[in-house]
Amino acid sequence: ARAARKAGADVVVVSLHWGTEWETDPDEKQLRLGRTLTASTTDGRPDIDLILGTHAHVPQAYEKVNGTWIVYGMGNQIAGSMVNYEGVEDPRGHQGSIGRFTFVPPARPGERWAVKKAEFIPQWMNAGTGRVINLPAALCRDADREDCLAAQSAIRKAVLSRGAAEQGLTMGH
Repeated sequence: ARAARKAGADVVVVSLHWGTEWETDPDEKQLRLGRTLTASTTDGRPDIDLILGTHAHVPQAYEKVNGTWIVYGMGNQIAGSMVNYEGVEDPRGHQGSIGRFTFVPPARPGERWAVKKAEFIPQWMNAGTGRVINLPAALCRDADREDCLAAQSAIRKAVLSRGAAEQGLTMGH
């Protein structure tokens, strides 16, 4: 991150493969590392502007820590049959979110670019049809309606579980 910033990057995004598979809540290692990374600064400017997490296979929380957004786990955007550790097909493996963060330039050169708008877009993969559906559920076909509503509710609950709505995160389309 520091090398990217030194090379002239205005916004530094870090993608981390972390977390415990099949756990909706971020684990202690994610929370600790997230706090450490978002606290890292050079000359008073944060080294990282956004963290995007992968690996858990289920949607996890979004949260602003030390002024920096963290997506602990996006879930799966595209997945085939998702079998959990109990050997059972787990519908959460077909749920995901896309983080959309709109950055604006600072008022003065050398300062941090700010997130003007923070959104998440819930997605559900219909494994039966092989279709990825961007939710809200209003976009779902009647045949998929019940599964879409359940997926949207589960994704929203996971994403907002650490107070992201109060920090400015909204659901996008």
